[in-house]
Amino acid sequence: MQILKDVKPIIENEPSLLEVPLPCVIVGDIHGQYDDLQRIFMMTGDKGRSGITMRRYVFLGDYVDRGPNSLECICCLFACKLIFPKMFNLLRGNHESAFINVHYGFYQELIERYGEELGNKLWAMFNDIFDLLPIAALIHKRILCMHGGLSPYLNSLDDIRNIKRPIKEMEESPLVCDLLWSDPVIGLTGFVKNVIRGISICFGEDTVLKTCEKLNLDMIVRAHQMMLNGFGFFCKRKMVTVFSAARYDLEKNNKGAVMIVDKNMKVGFLILHPVTTYASGHQMFIESYTQMSTDSGYTSIELLSHEEQITTYDPTEVYDAEKMKSQNRKEINVPIRKKKKDSRSTSRSVKTTQTTQTTQTTQTTQTTQLESKK
Repeated sequence: MQILKDVKPIIENEPSLLEVPLPCVIVGDIHGQYDDLQRIFMMTGDKGRSGITMRRYVFLGDYVDRGPNSLECICCLFACKLIFPKMFNLLRGNHESAFINVHYGFYQELIERYGEELGNKLWAMFNDIFDLLPIAALIHKRILCMHGGLSPYLNSLDDIRNIKRPIKEMEESPLVCDLLWSDPVIGLTGFVKNVIRGISICFGEDTVLKTCEKLNLDMIVRAHQMMLNGFGFFCKRKMVTVFSAARYDLEKNNKGAVMIVDKNMKVGFLILHPVTTYASGHQMFIESYTQMSTDSGYTSIELLSHEEQITTYDPTEVYDAEKMKSQNRKEINVPIRKKKKDSRSTSRSVKTTQTTQTTQTTQTTQTTQLESKK
């Protein structure tokens, strides 16, 4: 309980829109997969160290629910926030709400481990802090990060800065609801009701382009949806979805990923490959973890809008506006569509390259360069 009492005032005093300098690591959904959280620290840190002191992190939310170790994940992150408050930036996800995590695993985990009386008390204390978490982060004034997506109520960055917290119910702020819950959809124009999730809205590519222009952004980074390769681009790479829980979907055996933004605004991805088995029970908070030999090295993708995108996708996973009405799924994947080559010059150059490096296993690397508008 002490860690909750200590971290609460730190989070409470943060703004709703965090201002984050370069360089940094962006982490998507964790969902109680403590193994993957430790792998991320190993992959992004200094060799031979945990890496926690060597990197600045932006976590996009959904720390709890679904996985077996929600408590370890959130306590680890809160402990890191206490020790390195400026290096660990924790945003709120849609599962950091009592009306969600009472149903999807976190509440049940606390009751099983601590009994009904103490479990209920801890659950309430955690959710009091969740209600205070910042809503979005702005990296180097050019990359906007949130858990869910865009909103018709988002007209300026001050709209986020002016959000008053705590927020216990989504009805208190439609803007917060959308930033935590909304989804991009291929083929959609503007905003429509999100009939898949039953809450918030969906938005199309035109909304992404307008928002980037209106807010003077290079890119929007979100989480909220499982990506087969751990990350997926949308709208000519103006938006990217990052999902960090590997093997979240047991049937599709998805990869996880984290996004790296270096001091020169070069963007890349580290891939977490699925492992055969994860720990089935609760784990020691202080356990050490050995990096998987299959985890990839740094990835390189330089973004040039006239080049083809190199990431492939399964056409069966495309969800467009028409299919939404009949699709009975909780998640809408946003895959990457290949673009035809265009010889026209652009104000922001985007060039795609692919390199291969050999370690213990052959690893494919991909890199992404965002150049400031001249």
